[in-house]
Amino acid sequence: MHTRVTRVPFLAATIGVIALFAAGCSASGNSASGPKAEPKAAVSPQQALLLAAHNSESVNTIAADISVQATTSSGAVSIAGTIAEQLHPSVTADANFSTFNVGGQSVAGGLAEVITTDGVYMKFAELAQALNTTKPWVEIPLKSLGATGSALSSLLSDASSENPVTQTELLAHSKTVHKVGTSVLDGVPVTEYAGTYSMSQAIAALPANVRSTLAKEFNQSGITDAQFKIWLDAQQQPRKIIVTDSGSAGTSTVTETVTSFNQPVSIQIPTSGETYVVPASALNGLSG
Repeated sequence: MHTRVTRVPFLAATIGVIALFAAGCSASGNSASGPKAEPKAAVSPQQALLLAAHNSESVNTIAADISVQATTSSGAVSIAGTIAEQLHPSVTADANFSTFNVGGQSVAGGLAEVITTDGVYMKFAELAQALNTTKPWVEIPLKSLGATGSALSSLLSDASSENPVTQTELLAHSKTVHKVGTSVLDGVPVTEYAGTYSMSQAIAALPANVRSTLAKEFNQSGITDAQFKIWLDAQQQPRKIIVTDSGSAGTSTVTETVTSFNQPVSIQIPTSGETYVVPASALNGLSG
């Protein structure tokens, strides 16, 4: 396969995995229709985010609108669409990016992804054409990506228990987190907080078995810290989150706006009959 053709779709898959993981970890909360914590008066920014972390323990499903704006060595990347994620009993996510632009070129048909702890499935016309397959879905098994795939699989598996709390606690432990002000988001009164956190803090919050692999990825990207904004409602449920990071390899801004908590989501895993599995030999140097 031509390197340019294969690396662009894989970049899309990687961004999808990271964005979905961020949504599952950072934009979690109680169901709008389920039991809610009593509103807390005069809480500090750190306390507000710790309460949001506590609320995230009861999240089983989440849906959100998402956009990703990034600059990479391949050019600018602009992605927008929707995601739906199931956290229990295992992590499964579905993403539909109707807007997908790379290097100033729009990809016809956009990109659809289904992500499990075992692999990433993509419906992406350019990738299917490059692989000379008529099957609508292409699967990249995480086991074919070596240490990188193992790290992503472990992160996605762990998201159903530890990481939704860990990620929000990470924001709460930011040394610079502060209250920005209040506003109304989609008809809901919210309080906005902002701050920064270091990549060393982020790595320390990860499961021990994936720290070294992802630390290497962070070091290669040159990213040392990230900026965040988060909007919480009166029950300390995250309604919106924006995370921006930059490094020698590029910059990215991921924005998620939560549309539902703990509501039914339908995620269909592509069948073997409609899926082309990319062989490990075709992934070139992408494995860790």
